[in-house]
Amino acid sequence: MELGQRTELKQKVTLSPQVYQGLSILAMPIADLQLLIEAEMLENPVLEVDELEPESPEGDEERHESAEEERAWEDWLDMYEELESADIRAPRDPNEQVANTEEFVGGAVTFSDYLEQQLSMIDVTDEVMAAARAVIGSLDADGFFRGDCGEIAALVGVTPEQAEEGLRVVQQLDPPGVAARTLAEALKIQMDFLGMAEPLLERIIDEHLDDVAANHFRKIARSLRASESEVRDAVGMLRSLNPRPAGAYSPGPSPGYIVPDVTVRRFDDEWLIIPNSDSLPTLRVSSRYRSMLRSGSDADDETRKYLKDKIRSAESFIKNIDRRKDTVSRITSIILEVQSEFFEDGKGPLRPLRLEDVAVELGVHLSTVSRGVTGKYMATPYGLFELKHFFAGGYRTTSGMDIASTSIKQRLKELVAEEDAAKPLSDQKLAELLSAEGVNVARRTVAKYREELHIEPSWARRRR
Repeated sequence: MELGQRTELKQKVTLSPQVYQGLSILAMPIADLQLLIEAEMLENPVLEVDELEPESPEGDEERHESAEEERAWEDWLDMYEELESADIRAPRDPNEQVANTEEFVGGAVTFSDYLEQQLSMIDVTDEVMAAARAVIGSLDADGFFRGDCGEIAALVGVTPEQAEEGLRVVQQLDPPGVAARTLAEALKIQMDFLGMAEPLLERIIDEHLDDVAANHFRKIARSLRASESEVRDAVGMLRSLNPRPAGAYSPGPSPGYIVPDVTVRRFDDEWLIIPNSDSLPTLRVSSRYRSMLRSGSDADDETRKYLKDKIRSAESFIKNIDRRKDTVSRITSIILEVQSEFFEDGKGPLRPLRLEDVAVELGVHLSTVSRGVTGKYMATPYGLFELKHFFAGGYRTTSGMDIASTSIKQRLKELVAEEDAAKPLSDQKLAELLSAEGVNVARRTVAKYREELHIEPSWARRRR
């Protein structure tokens, strides 16, 4: 084999830094973009916030807004003020309520707060209520009450009997087993809650918890004069209980501060798409630095080169911000058109909508639409929705109407909520009910949707 050199031409697609920055900006949630803008303004001195204030006489020739643009801006403000002052009486009319981003900030509910909320809905005397609150404040990380009712009585100034009553009240709260003094007591409280009247299981809890942990089933059977199979069945039931009552409580993921990218409001018979300009400042290139590039300026060549690079970078950054805003607004416009039934009252069904359909409509790549909907939120008169909420595959009913999978999930939730608690609906039965309504969905699809909705299977719902 002979080694040698040769010239060869190849075509290769690469992303410029400006294009890569644009893709990154499009994919960012608005909160992350705020941080990026702050960092960019610190790094690039020619980038500044356009405060829409009159400029100095020296900068008159650099003003970016013409008289016509100012009039258009004033007309838009007048229209928006008219929208804000509209007299709305319909209870679900889109103009009824102004979206307030402060309402979108959630707070994680602690375990103690969760118990306090339940306690406030129980009718007891003030003394028992005070004792119950003291018990809640004395629980350990696992939800056990390691204190003493005598101490609770002395702490809040009630009788020992009232302190005991307060403890019993807390033990009635969710999750079952909370405020138990021992593991055995916690397990028995859960048994009562689930209606598990099993004398053998109660004896195992009272006398043989250590043997259960060591899997000494034969020893337990001999001691309780029961068969080993009966013991194994009882232990199987025991292991369905929670040895850490507080572990059954989950506040869910810690809510973050969600800022909507767009707000949609109804004005007469049309929907207005209002980009969130309050959260993202309007940027511009400083006219002062632009003037330093003019002929006659005393700036040296090195300074001019530096300013040209920074101005070019700032213009590219501003263009990418504007392109992101435009892309999200155009996607929102298509959502409003396709999901018009939903936006009539916030309860209508969603139609099937795919990312590919929007990409074709906008004339962009699929990945652009994917970046444009991920982490982006829309404030509507009916609540705050992630743009992804309106994208779903769908099914065609027997009547020929298209229905989104989101609507099918909502119907599943309704069917489960209406079911007989003593005879929960199986996945197969749910599929049959949907089929009777004209939506042919396979049982395994129903099981998948049920799991996505965090709905337990029928046997677990019956036990509950």
